[in-house]
Amino acid sequence: MAINSHKILDYIYLSREQLAQAVLALVSLAFVRIYLLFLLALNAINWLLAFYVNNNVSQNLVVLHYNVNLGVNLIGDAKDIYIIPTLGLTFVVINFLLLLNFRKNKFLIHLVLGFSLLINLFLIISTAALYLVNFR
Repeated sequence: MAINSHKILDYIYLSREQLAQAVLALVSLAFVRIYLLFLLALNAINWLLAFYVNNNVSQNLVVLHYNVNLGVNLIGDAKDIYIIPTLGLTFVVINFLLLLNFRKNKFLIHLVLGFSLLINLFLIISTAALYLVNFR
């Protein structure tokens, strides 16, 4: 059975067009644009904070997790602090891709994007806490 490459390319092109139309339909809602603006701003703040912590570290190892009851739980390389903003960006992208199927349900859109906003706020708090543990 021979694979018809023209059909595969046509399918990829049509899928890309459908994805672009779904993204434009979702972004056409004003509150989605506001959520995305705040989400990208929070994620940018988190990236800058992680960059600041990474640049100000004088040694190769930093405290990556601190527990009040047990003390230091995780020590790692200074570059591992970039996992936190990457995780926030991953949540934003995955939640946005999940919402492409639910463009008509505004409550679900508010719920998922609000959840992403809350996750990014907690990730900024955790990055700030890592700064305090390592430098104060």
